[in-house]
Amino acid sequence: MKKRNIGVIFGGFMIVALISGAVTFFMLSQQQSKNEKKAEQLMNQNIKDDREENPVMGMKEILDQVDEAYLESYLGASNIVEINDKDLGIIVAQLKSLDLKLLMKSDKLVEDIEGYNKCSYGIHIKNKNIKIKVNEKYVIIEDIQGGTQFFEGDTDQLNRLNEEIKAIYMSKYSALELFKDVKSLWIEAKDEQQKWVVEELGIEKLLRNIELIAPVDEKDMIGVVSQYPDYDINIETNEKNYKVHLMNEETVSLDTADSYAYYRCDPKLWKYIHDTYPIKLKDDADEFKVLLKTSKIIVDDLDDQFDFEDDTYYNVEIPRWIIQINKKQVEDITDEEDLMYHIKFMMDGEMIEAKIYENYIIYKGKNYYSEKIGEIIKSGLSV
Repeated sequence: MKKRNIGVIFGGFMIVALISGAVTFFMLSQQQSKNEKKAEQLMNQNIKDDREENPVMGMKEILDQVDEAYLESYLGASNIVEINDKDLGIIVAQLKSLDLKLLMKSDKLVEDIEGYNKCSYGIHIKNKNIKIKVNEKYVIIEDIQGGTQFFEGDTDQLNRLNEEIKAIYMSKYSALELFKDVKSLWIEAKDEQQKWVVEELGIEKLLRNIELIAPVDEKDMIGVVSQYPDYDINIETNEKNYKVHLMNEETVSLDTADSYAYYRCDPKLWKYIHDTYPIKLKDDADEFKVLLKTSKIIVDDLDDQFDFEDDTYYNVEIPRWIIQINKKQVEDITDEEDLMYHIKFMMDGEMIEAKIYENYIIYKGKNYYSEKIGEIIKSGLSV
């Protein structure tokens, strides 16, 4: 009986404790909710006071009496191009028509918000000392003091604006406009070490086939290899020298002394170069040239660092490394040499093997001395 009374008393204490805990939790929750609401009210009041003291300048006010502006692409070259009055009028009209919602306003330039700052183009308005950056969702306005305003806009409107800006920006990159006063022009097929000097009558015709459509983000070009026969168009002008590298049918790189960028281009350039300056694989002159036909490569690294199969990049690049390096046929390989790579080149149902040592290659039953060929392959694979 005594034990039963103790159990009843203990159970009663437990019930009271649970009820007390629940009441305490409820009171604390209510107090926390009140505190959160109060904090939110204070924050909203602070935002309201800040806006009253530092009112946000509207887009129409910002763009009033704009008289000088420049365009910058964040995808391609770092060049900034001037906007003429006609194009400026088009951009200003579209900016004024945007339906924008203020997301935040900062007195300090915000650089670490990737979602906002990943923009394709920037508009520098010189007489207002501001820069307007746009992408498919946001508009960011930065002033010379470092203040930043973030706006969210209608995606359809912003896509139309981006397309218009892209067209205006790329119009400054028309070949006849970009490559003025050409002094000389020559074409190289680097895989075949062949060169053509273009005469004056052919220069303008070639330039008319260079139509750059849009900048390409360099991140999208990682792992993209230039296709055979690796054409370069070298252009010397009175102002600077250019190298147009044909990566593939729709992409080129534009290289100058102060910039390097990728562009999507009209496929007519690829067709024109291949039709006018045709090339044929000359594997009879160099028995290594047949490796350029490789569709798949299998690399066995004796150190087990770079064992892989590939059919998109290294099947083209490794043959180029081997072809371009100096080689000399020899009778034997020294005993001190260590085998570094066993490589299989797959092409047209055929397989060709090569063994790469520190300074030697065994290829098709022949020995070749090639200084530091093993390190060259290793360095290329390490990139």
